[in-house]
Amino acid sequence: MAEILNAHGSKNDIFVAAMTPRDFASEAELAAFVRHLCDRGGPFGGDGIYFYDAGPQVPQAWFFNPDGSSAEFCGNGMRCLGRVILDLRGTDSAAISSGGRQYTVRRSATTTTGVQQIALEHPAVDFSPAVPVVAGRSPLDEAELNELDPALRFTAVTIPNPHLVALIDSYVESDLIEMGERIAARPDVFPAGANLSVLLPLTPDEVFVRTFERGAGLTASCGSGMAASRAVYSRLGRIEPERPVLVRNAGGVAGVSLRVRDGEWFPVLEGNATFVYRATVDPATLAQGRPAATDRVSYQDEIAAYAALDQQNASRLRAVGIESAVLDLVS
Repeated sequence: MAEILNAHGSKNDIFVAAMTPRDFASEAELAAFVRHLCDRGGPFGGDGIYFYDAGPQVPQAWFFNPDGSSAEFCGNGMRCLGRVILDLRGTDSAAISSGGRQYTVRRSATTTTGVQQIALEHPAVDFSPAVPVVAGRSPLDEAELNELDPALRFTAVTIPNPHLVALIDSYVESDLIEMGERIAARPDVFPAGANLSVLLPLTPDEVFVRTFERGAGLTASCGSGMAASRAVYSRLGRIEPERPVLVRNAGGVAGVSLRVRDGEWFPVLEGNATFVYRATVDPATLAQGRPAATDRVSYQDEIAAYAALDQQNASRLRAVGIESAVLDLVS
């Protein structure tokens, strides 16, 4: 049996488990476990899972998308995992390795509504590669990117997840979904996939970001998408890199700035890491599609605290005319 924690960053709900991929008999069993655990039609449901080993000096972590595929890391998930590691070690700062990179997590101030927050520093952003492409193929040119939407200009950034970000003047959810599905349908061009984000400025210091994630589709939020979009915001000359920006998304809010060191930009993402419930599962049984769970315990106080923050965010987005199916669920 194994204990799983369901937590979320801006309602991007991620499971955290003290397991490693080696705990499964095969890659197929691992992928099946992830798919059944994250299946919204099953007893649980989520946007991915972080496995971790807290034993090494720098804890090791592995992230998997809900379709069973692996990813370099997950920004919202790393904040949740970071809180777990900080609690285990009784410290306020730690480094965690995911996808071959190290990330620094720190405790941050609790919000006025009682929401616990974690700050996450990413590795330096990289604007040099276009997007992952077939080996030996030239980088994507502007014409190929414009096929997604000729009216938009896309900026590619690795963070280290691959992202495409477009600045928009109005948000239409169906358009984002259509563009994201085009990327998913073109493995010949995007063999490693790519996260697609749209960035809508609300004020100079406040933006709305929505991401269609590879392996997950349209989620309430995407941590790396917020960080990538913040970097593009300065790349386009809209704001100084180190100036804090409030990033709103359909699932919540986060503060993002860019630390400048040796000419490179290191995004710092600060936002909630909210625990939702714990449960005990049998991984082998769940991998076979036969769920077995016991001892589910909910964190009611944390859920209530975040609900107040979520309501404030939803009210603000409705006030500026942003419509989303996620906001319809916020009363």
